Amino acid sequence: MEVPGKKLQAGPSTADTTYCQPCEQDDEILPAEAYCTVCKEFFCSKCASLHRKLKISRSHNLLDKSNMPTSISVHEDKHGYTEPCKTHPEESIKYFCSTHQTLICGHCAVQNHRSCHADVISDISKAFKDEQEYGDVIKTIARLFEDIDLCASDVKKNVDVVAKLGENEVYKLRRYREEVNKYFEEREQALLKLIEKMKIMDDELLGSLKPKYTNLKSKLEEINVKLEGQKNNMIQLFIETKKATKLLGGLQNDLADIKKDNVIHHYEFRKDPATERLIASDTGLGTLEHIATEPHKIASASAESDHSIKGPTVQGDGTRETKEISKLTVGQATVDLTILRFTSAMGIPMKSQTDNKDCYLSSMLKLTGSRLLIADFCNNKVKVVDMQTNSLVSQISVPGQPWDICHLPGDRVAVTMSNKGVQFLATGGQLAIGDHFEVGGDCRGIAYHEERLIVSFYYGKVAVLNMNGHVIRQIERDGNGKKLFQCPLYLTLVCEDSTDFIYISDQGRNTITKLDMNLNIIKTFQDPALKGPRSITALGNQLLITGCISNNIMILDLSTGQMTQLIGMKKGIGNALFAYCSPQQGKLLVTDAYNNSLKVFNKIA
Repeated sequence: MEVPGKKLQAGPSTADTTYCQPCEQDDEILPAEAYCTVCKEFFCSKCASLHRKLKISRSHNLLDKSNMPTSISVHEDKHGYTEPCKTHPEESIKYFCSTHQTLICGHCAVQNHRSCHADVISDISKAFKDEQEYGDVIKTIARLFEDIDLCASDVKKNVDVVAKLGENEVYKLRRYREEVNKYFEEREQALLKLIEKMKIMDDELLGSLKPKYTNLKSKLEEINVKLEGQKNNMIQLFIETKKATKLLGGLQNDLADIKKDNVIHHYEFRKDPATERLIASDTGLGTLEHIATEPHKIASASAESDHSIKGPTVQGDGTRETKEISKLTVGQATVDLTILRFTSAMGIPMKSQTDNKDCYLSSMLKLTGSRLLIADFCNNKVKVVDMQTNSLVSQISVPGQPWDICHLPGDRVAVTMSNKGVQFLATGGQLAIGDHFEVGGDCRGIAYHEERLIVSFYYGKVAVLNMNGHVIRQIERDGNGKKLFQCPLYLTLVCEDSTDFIYISDQGRNTITKLDMNLNIIKTFQDPALKGPRSITALGNQLLITGCISNNIMILDLSTGQMTQLIGMKKGIGNALFAYCSPQQGKLLVTDAYNNSLKVFNKIA
């Protein structure tokens, strides 16, 4: 009987001769030159070379002729040990070290596990299939299969959820847009009908007056003809003149009645303030709120929302019922500024290569997106900063020294320019110069309200102007001739309970003054910690005020009238001109006198 890998031949060396096993399968007898400890096979030189090249076997350990076993019985094992040891590839794993809970070979047992308790695998594995450990592994595998299938099912469900969620929210958005469009169409039609009604009434009135003055003119011509015909007959001329005198009195009365009735309806279209605020808002129409939902609850939440795909509902009185999400409105702050804390961060360089002087950044205004508009007083420029990249991205020269900026409808702003009046700029894309008008005096603070501009002047005047610069009303002194303001450099508008008010900072008197829209003084605020108030900006029901002389930034709570310091000189505030705060971005931006950088402060979590 032949043994694989051995060729029985006559002669004394038959038992010691080993041959290539792969070649032997093809009835080719070649001496073995190498032995694979993984495959447990003998190879000739050609087969050994091929074994080293194949991807599946190139990492196997091959023993050369001087080190390979001399007998096939060496690599045969009646117990079937075939797993090679990672540390000693030429050896098979035969033992289990219970001390280290690891599989080892004989070499490992001698070298590293002499003091350990090692069991022979062939002894302890006889009944292993019936033991709990094997059963637990099988159960774990089964559970893992189930969990994977369940996870795959959840992923598939969420794929459907993503599709449905997008469809649902787009549907609701478009339904709401239709309601908004319908509302504005109805309002437009109502206004057009009213205009048409006024026009018809005036046309009818004027039409009724035409025959009256035509008749008067005919009677007057008749009198005139009679008088002309009696020029040569003095007696008859005297008689006709006396008769004409009485008739002319009646005609004059009739003409007076016509003039009295000749009154038409004078009217003009005025934009709705609420609509203007909506157009200027970044959250018009609505917002998209991220709802934190646990992964396993997403599908069920979507299923529930699928049953409630409804747009805004119209109630019996015609009002629309909608849900406002995270909308910051003037008079209703979502963040209490007094609890915020800030730490200094790297500033934003503001001086450009074309600037001839140090920067004097007198005002900031947030535009759409991440853009911030900044007035550079000394360099006669308005600049744009990108708050995401913290960099100066563009600038435009203006014909005066820009001081303060306010929003206008339609991607426009108005800029006060010291003694040069007011300049309009377009901000939709690149900054562009628009119209301009002159005003008498050094204009500083500015705000927009219902096609009007409220402007403060350096030497104490506050005026309401139309969009062409004509003064509608103004205040400067009280009834006793005393100046109401000393140096009102900034102002802002705040809507409180649907009523608009003006707040003005007076650097000369260290006060904040509240006025109604007719420029009547309502109240004055003052605090010892605030000196030299400059910029004044509204965030909800709180005002952010810079103290140029007190080297701090204060918060005025409009509900209580109390002032609180937000940040002071110890944190790097000095000669503060203007401050802009974005609680959502966790940033406070501050300008100070003759500083070529915009100071940045990050909120401390």
